[in-house]
Parts: sequence; structure tokens; C-alpha cells
Amino acid sequence: MPRLLRRGSTTSRRSYDGPVVVGRSRSRIWVPALVVGAFAVVALVVLPYDSPRWSFVYLCATLVALVVLFGAALAMPRGTRVVWWCLFAFQVLTMASQAIGDHARKSGTSAFPGPADWLSLLAYVPVLTALGVLIHRLNPGRDREAWIDSSILSVAAASVFGLFLIVPVLSEPGMSRAAVAVAVTYPVLDLAVLASLIWLLVGGGRPKTTMLLVAVSFAFTLTADILRDLSLVDAWSGAPQSVLPALRVAAVVTMAAAATAPGAEDIAVPRETVRPHATTTRLAVLAVGVLAVPTLVAVRLWDDASKLTLLLALAAIIIIILAVWRIGLLVTAVDQQRQVTELVLDSAGDGIVGLDREGFVVFANLSARRMLRCRESDLIGRRFHDVAHHEYPDGRAFPWHECPVQQLVQRGGEAFIPDQVYVRRDGTTFPVEIIISPLRVDGVLTGAVQSFRDVSERHAVDELKRQFVSVVSHELRTPLTSIKGSLQMLDSGLVGELSGEQAELVSMAVSNSERLSQLVNDILDIERLDAGRLPLKPESVPPARLAELAVTAMAGAAGAAGIQLVLEVDPSATEDAMVFADPHRLVQVLTNLVGNAIKFSDRGARIMVRVTVAGTYAHLAVIDHGRGIPAEHLESVFDRFGQVDAGDARREGGTGLGLAIAREITVRSGGEIPVTSTIGAGSTFTVVLPLVDEDAAARITPAPAGVGAEEAL
Repeated sequence: MPRLLRRGSTTSRRSYDGPVVVGRSRSRIWVPALVVGAFAVVALVVLPYDSPRWSFVYLCATLVALVVLFGAALAMPRGTRVVWWCLFAFQVLTMASQAIGDHARKSGTSAFPGPADWLSLLAYVPVLTALGVLIHRLNPGRDREAWIDSSILSVAAASVFGLFLIVPVLSEPGMSRAAVAVAVTYPVLDLAVLASLIWLLVGGGRPKTTMLLVAVSFAFTLTADILRDLSLVDAWSGAPQSVLPALRVAAVVTMAAAATAPGAEDIAVPRETVRPHATTTRLAVLAVGVLAVPTLVAVRLWDDASKLTLLLALAAIIIIILAVWRIGLLVTAVDQQRQVTELVLDSAGDGIVGLDREGFVVFANLSARRMLRCRESDLIGRRFHDVAHHEYPDGRAFPWHECPVQQLVQRGGEAFIPDQVYVRRDGTTFPVEIIISPLRVDGVLTGAVQSFRDVSERHAVDELKRQFVSVVSHELRTPLTSIKGSLQMLDSGLVGELSGEQAELVSMAVSNSERLSQLVNDILDIERLDAGRLPLKPESVPPARLAELAVTAMAGAAGAAGIQLVLEVDPSATEDAMVFADPHRLVQVLTNLVGNAIKFSDRGARIMVRVTVAGTYAHLAVIDHGRGIPAEHLESVFDRFGQVDAGDARREGGTGLGLAIAREITVRSGGEIPVTSTIGAGSTFTVVLPLVDEDAAARITPAPAGVGAEEAL
């Protein structure tokens, strides 16, 4: 996970950014080194072979390149040093072999195989060691497509080497066993080097600058080796003698440039796993590999086979060419469709990322990259959780196995996940809402699509609204208490007798002040519920006792409205039946329900509060015989300021917050409030609470510290 974090304030950020900074400082060295090396190679080709000036250029270019490569290898970090030391040893042995061979040819003592050949074979040990370390650490070809592409090119290369280098050696007359063994070993080892390079370049995603330069260096070396191998079977002659030394110098100069290029320090650090795209260049290279074998067959059959056999071979080549062409057209059409899909995804305002079953990013749209302030390469091939979701809101580490997305992605679930926090590339955080949808191909689960929305502005607006409501409500509470007390004193006659008209006006003012006071209290309760600061002090209490307290509290209001309020306790609700809840808040819930029933019942009607126990739950039902609630409004009655009829608030004096508060308190107490209703026959609101068990306390949200003083205001 450390390398997946980006530019945050953690140690892992330095492990990622460090090599980049070093690479930038070295970028001033490798480009001039390549330019100077190119001039030296051109001079070696142009100048007369073995002239004093030619020898001076050859010696200076070789020594300077080896010194630069030695110094760079010496400065490499511990994990990468072994690769560069092996590459340095390979270049030293190769140049030494070239020098010994040149000296033997000049002195007329050359033999095959000779000391130069044994030294050249020894050079393959460090180079194959370096390539083996890179393959082991980079682990290329993890995708099926990369493995197939690498295999095609490797088999094609093996066919060419076998036909033009190995077979001629085996059929060459007059060669000793040692000479044949060495002559065959050369192309076999060159093929091993070439196959390793193909595996690293094709199977490892987009290669780094350093890896490309290393590949170019090996290309020069392999070209020189192939020319040497061809000379062993008299298949190549007549080229200037300076070509081989020039290729060797080009190889060592390019390797020195690679050691000083950006990213040389982390050449052995695994790159992100990126599924290879079927680009035109990639298809062209694969087409060459596919055509290599049938073309070689046709070449071999040109002189020996019958016309029919040769015709079949040529037909096979033509069919393969047409098939590759057709596949190219299909890939082009698919690529165009992919571009259209990407444009559609990029036009979406929400961040959208595609994940495989392990949570690694397959695609990420423009909005996702902008919100996370990431480049596409920062996301593709990395586990999205480790990039953007690795911290809890309090800054603690958030492991992947604890993330709710993990189970949904791996099991194909679908869910909406609110109140999450993402971390941007620069270490800042922002709140998001997440939607997970499974991604299936032909009915098989392949991953998930995760969309997320930045809700920072919404949270800021909600916070401003809460602060405004809280301040206004608290500022209203003090003068409202004074006004209400003064009006009650006037209404009671303590300051003198009032006339009939005056008493009526004062009574109306007292009623409205009480309504306004209730509205302020409800608004404060809602604000505390939103902020998670409404205290609950749960204790074991009989549900029948809660119903009794509510009926007692509402008896006066029911009598004034001419309503008969009845309490019915089922025998199942014995004294042993207990619920674990805050008695004060549950009585508030029941009084809200009874108050609503009174408001919407006619004079002379009957309201029943019934207490029953069913299984492990207590049911406290408030049953009225009022006008009823339409089915389409059964859920909306619990919305804030929700009213079935817009005129209800004016006629009945309700705030529209009572039921919202009642549901929130009940839910936080581990219960629910289902409602049933029949138009013209009445409604039933039932508070369902779990009976006390060993896990009951865990379902109650405890009151935060310091809330009690505020509640007492």
C-alpha cells in the first residue's frame, strides 16, 4: 500500500516522490550523454578502421561510458544496485572480449573458439542475472493478453534464430564439436536475452525511459551478436570492420545513459498493472510475429517443395495477412466505440471508476480524476481503496478488509453508502456519497462500477443552516419565555381583572405563545438530532409504564377536546417485559402520537393506547378513529414540516416536526414506527421496540459528553 498513496503527509509519500526528484536532477545528464555518444559512434563508422583517430575515439568513448556506468551503479539504492552491477559487468566483459578478439585478428592468432569467445560467453551470466532479477521483481505478463503477445513474439524470434543461425551451424561441415557447441550457444543465449526483453517490454505495461534505453542498448548488442553469428557460417561478409566495434560502443554508451536517466533508481520497482491496449503499433508488431513462421516455411520450401506445397504455403500467408487486416479493422471499430464511451463517462458530473473483483481500478472518468486530483496513471491498475479511501474521517488507517465496498465488490452487491471520506492526491479530504453497482459480463461477475459524489458544498450549506436555526432558536427562546410568562400572569388575573374581550385576546396570545414555544423546542430537537447531540439516557423500563405516563400527560388535552383517551395493556405485557430506552424521550414520542390523534379526531371520539408483546418486541399502538391518511402519504407524514393537507398546520396548530422527531428517537432507540390507515376509519401508529436482551445496549446511541447542560436549558 505505501507506493499507492500519493503526495500525502505520510512516509509512503516520500517513498514514491523520492525517485522522481532524483530522476529530474539526472535528466540533465543522460540526454547530452546520448548526443555525445551518437557523435562518437558516427565517427567510428566514418573514420578509417584502426587509424589513430579511430582508436582514440573508440578508447575514449568506451572508457568514459564505463566510468559513468560504474559511478551510477555505485550510487544506486540497495534494492536496485544488483541489477546495475550486473549490467556493468556485462558491458565490461563484452568490451574486453571485443578487444581480445581484435588483438587476436591483428596478430594472426585468432582461433574459434578462443579466449574472446569464452569471455563473451561468460558475459551472458551477469546479463541473464540482471534480466532474471527484473523479471522476478516486476512480474510482467500478469494479464493473459500480455502473456500471449510476449509468447507470439518470442516464438517468432526463436524461429528466425533457428532457421538462419542454428540450423546452418549444425549443417556446417568441418567444424569441431567445441566450435559447433559455441556457435550454437551464441544464438541460444541471444534468444534468451531477446525473449526476456520482450517479456519485460510487452508484458509490463508502458515501459519507463530507463527500461527503453536498456532495451535499445541490448538491441545494439544483439545486432552485433547476430552479425558475429552470421560470420561463423559465412552468411555475412563484406561489411566494414568498424561496424561491430561501433555497435559495441553504442551499446555501452546507451547503457550509461540509461543508468543516469529518470527512474533508474526504481527500475526494479513494480509498475502499476495496466491491461495492454490493442494499439495500431502493437497490432503491427504482433502481425510481424504471426507472419514470421509461415514466411520462413515458404522460404525453406521455395527451392525444395513441389509447386502445390509452395502454393499452399503462400495461400496460408495471404490468409493470415487478410485475417490480421480484418482483426485490425475490428480493433479500430472497438477503439472508436471505447472513445465514445469514455467521452460519455467524462461528461458525467459524478466520479465513476470501474473496479475488478480485487478492487483494482480498470477505468476512471474525468470527474473522478479531477475530484481526486490524480492523473489516470495514478489510478489505473491500483486498488482504489488504497488510493482514495484508506483513512477514516479521524485520520486513522482504514484497512481494505474493513471497507464496506470490499464485500460488495467481491460478492456483487449493490448499495448506497453515505457519509464516507476520500483522500485526494495532495492529502486533503472531502466527504462523498458512494453508489456501488455490480459489473457482470455474460452473467459472470467481473467487478463493480463505483460512482461517488462530492457533497462538500451540501455539508457546508447544511452546517450553515443548522447554525442559523440553532442561533435563531436560542435567541428566540429567552424573550419567548418572558413573553409567555407575562401573558400567563395576565390570563390568570394576578395583575387585575380583565374584561371579557381582553381575556379572550390574552387567552389567544397565550395559546399562540405556547405553540411558538413548542415550535422552537421542536426545531432545537431536530437540530440536535442532525448534529448527533440529542441525549439518550436508556434504562430498562416496562412498556406499559411508558404508555401510562403518556396517557396521564395527555389526559387534560383529551378532556378539553372532548376525546375519550383509553389505556389498554395486554396480559402479554407483564411487568417482566422490559425495553431498554430513554423513558423521557419515549414518553415524548407517545405524547406526540397521542397529540396528533387528538388534533384529527372529532369531539366525542375514542383514542386507545394499546400495549402488547409479540415475540421479542413490545408494541405501543396509538389508535384513533379520525379521518385517516391516504396511502400515498403514509411515509411523507414523517417528513419534516410534512402535512397531508397544507391547511392542517393553520387549522390544527401543528409544527409538522412532531412525527419526524418521534421516528428519529424511535430509530435511535433500536425500534421503528409503522403506520396503517383507512380513509374515514382512522389510523394506527405503532412504536415497536425490542425487549431487553444482552445486545440491547449496543443498539442505543449514547449521549455525547457535555450535552446534558444544553438539554437542561
